[in-house]
Amino acid sequence: MTLVSKELKQGVEKLADELGSQNDPAKSIRPTIAVAKMVGPQASEAKWDSLVVRSDESQAVGGAGSGPSPSALFVASVGFADNVLFARQAATNNVDFDSLETTVEARWDRKGLFEMDGTNSSIQSISIVTRITTNASPQKIVELLQLTHRRSPMVATLAKCVPIKRRLFVNEIETAL
Repeated sequence: MTLVSKELKQGVEKLADELGSQNDPAKSIRPTIAVAKMVGPQASEAKWDSLVVRSDESQAVGGAGSGPSPSALFVASVGFADNVLFARQAATNNVDFDSLETTVEARWDRKGLFEMDGTNSSIQSISIVTRITTNASPQKIVELLQLTHRRSPMVATLAKCVPIKRRLFVNEIETAL
């Protein structure tokens, strides 16, 4: 099953054409806005049009376990963004792939939640592991993944703040980036 559709390629080309034709830099800047509303002791919901994303903590820390934790959604969003941007790079470079999986791990010391022992709550490191099944050459996948990492607003921003370790597996074989 191919994940690169004709509609994806057309949509990406249309977006690139629209952005490329912008002469006023202010017109290409767009905010991403989320309003998170508290709906339970540890639960929040964010809404966009008809879409709702719920976050909650486990019962062990006073939540109801009705959704992933905020930190789980944070790392998942990095993986979501990597997948979307890789698919765009693949579509514009006529590279097909059958599967794509991105595992993101953010390491942080939970003592920072209470500033125990002077511990900082910031993320200490991030690991991004990409697994792809494709008929394309590993070298082409490396090229597209490097474009993805440079062009991802999330990864590019995080890389300014925290070390990011990346690994790539093409057809189950680890490939140097």
